Amino acid sequence: MLVSMGTAALAEDLTFPQGTATPSETCGECHGAIYREYLLGVGSDTHSAHTRGKEGCAISLPAKVSSSPTAHASSLTETRGVNVKDFHCSSCHFPDPFSFKNGGANPKVEPKTAAASNGGLTCASCHLTPEGSIRASHAVKAPHRTVVESALQSSTMCGHCHGYAAPEKRVVGKMFQTFLEWQEDYYKPGLGNQQCQDCHMPRTLRKTAEDFDVPPRAVARHLWTGAHSRQRHLGSLSLTVIQPDEGKRLLNFEVANIGAAHSIPTGEPSRAVFLRVEVVDKKGAGKARKEWMFAPSYGNRPDDKAFVEEDKKRSNDEAARADAQGPHESSLRAGEERVLSWEPVLQPGEYTVKAELLYTIDRFQEKPLKEGEPEITSATLAITTK
Repeated sequence: MLVSMGTAALAEDLTFPQGTATPSETCGECHGAIYREYLLGVGSDTHSAHTRGKEGCAISLPAKVSSSPTAHASSLTETRGVNVKDFHCSSCHFPDPFSFKNGGANPKVEPKTAAASNGGLTCASCHLTPEGSIRASHAVKAPHRTVVESALQSSTMCGHCHGYAAPEKRVVGKMFQTFLEWQEDYYKPGLGNQQCQDCHMPRTLRKTAEDFDVPPRAVARHLWTGAHSRQRHLGSLSLTVIQPDEGKRLLNFEVANIGAAHSIPTGEPSRAVFLRVEVVDKKGAGKARKEWMFAPSYGNRPDDKAFVEEDKKRSNDEAARADAQGPHESSLRAGEERVLSWEPVLQPGEYTVKAELLYTIDRFQEKPLKEGEPEITSATLAITTK
């Protein structure tokens, strides 16, 4: 049914009998640039990532590419990925085409067959309609049936995998609700009109099918920079150190979510942001230290050391580890500015307050974070105490 890229004509009515399990290589035969981005981006741990295209297909990849690991490529390095049963594979490896009703994503059901979910997150996962047509952002003439779908450029599309159905309603502080965080904390209050794609799929001007006589268009890049991307970390939070009263030891630390249309951190309960503060004297010797952690709560109750033994009885090791860390700050909501106060024990004198915000995808890791890495931002302030 398919022929290699560069051939003048393709079948006029290309169909996709495998549904959303259709290999992305099939799409890559015509959409080469987007396919390569998919391989380096969200598809980098699926079967497609280990190929060079179907036989006869002109797509190729460099021997080595400088690329930050993506959520899929690094997912099994996160604590939740250790236990496959707890990883909710069906959240993204969804075998049925997405459907839209009243401008929103329909609640999902469990995958019908394991074989379909094993297909991974393919191009068809987002672009195939229940009727077998291909969703596109523009009206185009193509060798397959194509329909214009405005949802491709809206957060509604992302909501299928990123928290539309779990939980069903916005619960501040809970994990797995990035879509609801965007909808309830950012979009509805009027903080901005940006959709998920505006940040995570920036557009570039190009042809969608390189070997066809089609005009260049504004097309989204399919790399999906996210929680594993330094591009997203930098500029997401701001940090200010304040000494409210000159000469006094009380310090305020203002942390604001200035760059994300959802909470920080979001999604996985293992993700966290640490605020680390050290006060040093004129010789650089440390005199006081303080640390806060911002993270989503693991379950339906706050993480609390009192529940550690109960979690162990239920064989929920991850919940036990979350509880063992004790109470922490909840994630910073879109547009939120939070002030944390600390009054270190210091002798009268001159000091420098050094504060930094650090990000980790795994707050349960045994090895502590390295100082200054990965750093989101930092701030210093010279103070005098009397």
